[in-house]
Amino acid sequence: TDFGVTVTFDWYSYARVILPTTYSGAVCGLCGNANGDPDDDFVTPGGHRASDEVQMGDSWKVGDVPGCSAGCGAECPVCDAVKVQPYRGDMYCGVIARAGGPFQECHHVINPEPFLQDCAFDACHYKGHRDTVCQGVSAYVNTCQSHGVVVETWRTVEFCALSCPAHSHYELCGSPCQPTCHSPSVPTQCATSPCSEGCFCDTGYVLSGSDCVPHSECGCEYLGHYYQKDTEFYPSCRERCRCSANGTVTCQEAFCGAHEECRVEDGVLGCHPTGYGRLVVSGDPHYVTFDGRTFNIPGSCTYILARVCETAQRLVNFTVLVEHEAGSHGDPVLMKRVVVSIHGYRVTMERGQRWEVDLERYTLPLVTEDKNLRIGQEGNNIILHTAAGVRILYNTDTFLLITVPNIYRGRLCGLGGNYDGDPSNDFRLPSGALAGTTQEFITSWKVPEKDRACSDGCNDSMCSKCDVSNKAMYSKNTSCGIIHDAEGPFWECHPRVSPVEYFIHCVHDICAANGDRAALCHALQAYTAACQAAGATVRAWRTKELCPLSCPPNSHYELCTRTCDFTCAALVGSAPCTWGCFEGCQCDEGFVFDGDTCVSPERCGC
Repeated sequence: TDFGVTVTFDWYSYARVILPTTYSGAVCGLCGNANGDPDDDFVTPGGHRASDEVQMGDSWKVGDVPGCSAGCGAECPVCDAVKVQPYRGDMYCGVIARAGGPFQECHHVINPEPFLQDCAFDACHYKGHRDTVCQGVSAYVNTCQSHGVVVETWRTVEFCALSCPAHSHYELCGSPCQPTCHSPSVPTQCATSPCSEGCFCDTGYVLSGSDCVPHSECGCEYLGHYYQKDTEFYPSCRERCRCSANGTVTCQEAFCGAHEECRVEDGVLGCHPTGYGRLVVSGDPHYVTFDGRTFNIPGSCTYILARVCETAQRLVNFTVLVEHEAGSHGDPVLMKRVVVSIHGYRVTMERGQRWEVDLERYTLPLVTEDKNLRIGQEGNNIILHTAAGVRILYNTDTFLLITVPNIYRGRLCGLGGNYDGDPSNDFRLPSGALAGTTQEFITSWKVPEKDRACSDGCNDSMCSKCDVSNKAMYSKNTSCGIIHDAEGPFWECHPRVSPVEYFIHCVHDICAANGDRAALCHALQAYTAACQAAGATVRAWRTKELCPLSCPPNSHYELCTRTCDFTCAALVGSAPCTWGCFEGCQCDEGFVFDGDTCVSPERCGC
């Protein structure tokens, strides 16, 4: 800034604020008051001395994040001095304080001990995970270089080698101001700024955003802002522009479509949806269309669940298919496979299988190269996010939730209806005509299959019915009644997700399963997922007697967990959480998810 404050962030694990001495005693927060006395740094916003780190940290919290808590309580990991000691050695963090090592010139300027202590502490918790060690060492390097101290080469092929993006290379001491499309010549004040290590563009390339590109691929400057080539942007709510070749900007008057409004979302000004529609498939498959109409499908065929039938400019086409599988010996019909086609990809989600993208199987999390698809595990659910705003949540068993922005309103068709706000016209055939019966509607959206025979199942008159006595028994608060119990674990969810249909479907499924408790557990799990996806709070409902959840080795059950924060990918900052918290199995302390198993961090893949 022009008043002397410098803020640095590496997008993941290292943040630094440098203040002029004029701010001494005038600041507050986790970093203290900058008055030169470390003994009075632990002060809360009210001016009181904090008793410990947890109280200090919690007092400066700016908001609540689902699944996060103030401290670890009795479950705090134990990394005492004995366990930390090996990670202070040369194989791990010892390079920081090694006499005669690459940082020897910095030791008399910046005390290496706190950095060595932090690095070894983190390495102990993550069992020596290489990225954790490298981040700890890099923190000391950054601090030394910010003070103008020269450090020697410390990265090698075997130790903390840095992989750089296309058209860039690693430098130990590069200029903090790289040439960019926006500023091809480095400002003169950068000549006196301390250097820093990192990835720098190759000769003949400059930064366009975070990418190194040749000058010919540079974007456009418009009203003081830089935009990458071939991007569309809104300088204001009244104008939409496009950056083309040779820095050419073409603009036209902008109007948001129906069900859109102009606002800033995720830091981008533009036309964004005013809301979202939800399509639910659960249990023995029960369908709730985008407009809220309900019906059951007892068949074991493949159906078109939703697709775009009325195209429009700027509307991304998509299709979702669902395949049912008939249970054996009268067991309920279940979802077997969900197939999503969008953004040129075909994503297959199958019960008991890894996800497939264009016939290749991947370990989650996955982000496609063009950033149009993000797939990750959150709690018991696998979630697909698309750049078009369409989201799929599937627990790979008995619950599927499809969320679409309401720019698709009135433009969809399939078993999910047309999403026009009117449930009475949802049962339309592919021709657009209204179906005469529910069965005619369902049959019309079947997908022809060569490789397997399928059945339409029972019709309404032949399907099993629940007798009055069983219905009353399954409606009690000790069974399905817990869903709509006004004082039960789901009461805070009722205003957001109506319990009525979930309760009715629960009773139906238990009847169809002849009282099997597994059907009850699936129904309660489905309502839990729907509530948590809507951002509602769910209280503890599983007990040792009611639906206890068995977790794989090195993991445990949590009602509200952000699984995506505890993966091998999260250790290197490549798998951000995208959708609140969900119930599911969480890795024990000292373990992280590698795909669907919990491993010690040093066993993480690449």
